[in-house]
Amino acid sequence: MGDGNLALRLKPALNRAADAILQHQREDGAILMAPAAQPANSLIPYFSNLAAIGLVAAYPHTQNKAHLQAVTKWLRWYAAHMNPDGTMGDYRLQGGNLQSTGDCDSTDSYAATFLEALHHTVRTARDRQLLTALYPPAMKAVRAIRLTLQEDGLTWAKPTYRVKYLMDSVEVYRGWQSAAWLAQAMNRKSEAGSFKKSAERTIQAIESHLFLDGKGYYAVAMHENGVRETRLERWYPDVMAQLMSIAWLPPSARRKELFTRLRKQFQDSWQTALEDGEVGVLVWWGMAALGAGDRAFAERIALRCAEERVLSQPQPGPAEYGHVLRLGAGLLTP
Repeated sequence: MGDGNLALRLKPALNRAADAILQHQREDGAILMAPAAQPANSLIPYFSNLAAIGLVAAYPHTQNKAHLQAVTKWLRWYAAHMNPDGTMGDYRLQGGNLQSTGDCDSTDSYAATFLEALHHTVRTARDRQLLTALYPPAMKAVRAIRLTLQEDGLTWAKPTYRVKYLMDSVEVYRGWQSAAWLAQAMNRKSEAGSFKKSAERTIQAIESHLFLDGKGYYAVAMHENGVRETRLERWYPDVMAQLMSIAWLPPSARRKELFTRLRKQFQDSWQTALEDGEVGVLVWWGMAALGAGDRAFAERIALRCAEERVLSQPQPGPAEYGHVLRLGAGLLTP
């Protein structure tokens, strides 16, 4: 399939997915789990960050400034609502007002994905003003990651939940990379160097502490006592965590081999997802296929997600739309 034909088929879907995210955004910038018009609603910043990353990734192809402006508004909302230690809580919409729940799923991933969203937005928009304004909140996010950073380079999910997750570790690695880019852009060379070293420590820890040499895949978690969760049976978190590592860590022979194995071992699962148009599953197979260099499989999945009747299905939240954007943009970017 020629790239021109692929773009012709994917770009309308990118615009629809991006516009769907905008339907989740309030005037104040908050990106909610359900369309903003729904009174029973909530905000989980982690998923909003993933939606924002997708919007930025797709912007070079949608060229709709409203999509980039939506991300900027979200980043400013996030920065304004951070806790003093850089962590971020979830919110419920009550009586038209967002009320903090006082809790969150994790402190490491929320902070890391905020850093990544800010990095990609500043780089894409070339917005020096945004960088200057949000660099201090970015450093607060760094402190939130360090809040649970352990000597081995991995993080606990949050201070009250001392488990080191593969998915969180992958996101923290990317968060360190983004922090380094932001620091470099601010000419904070010492800070940039420190964050780069942290990124290296995290990925080395993933490979040495979480990869299971005898099994050929990653443990999905390591507990405080050193016990690792090594099951590879269920979609979540077993398979999904493997796919995230393949999609979002640097390409490697190890992860390419793992993808080939997963595609064969869980063929029934992804084929069913293709038949049913299950976007929440398909996007992870698609992004992992890109990471493993299996472009044909990634295109197959992206085109299925691009079908109007598939993309218009009610989704659990804005993150799935963000992943559709990320996948499509990955295929269309040279």
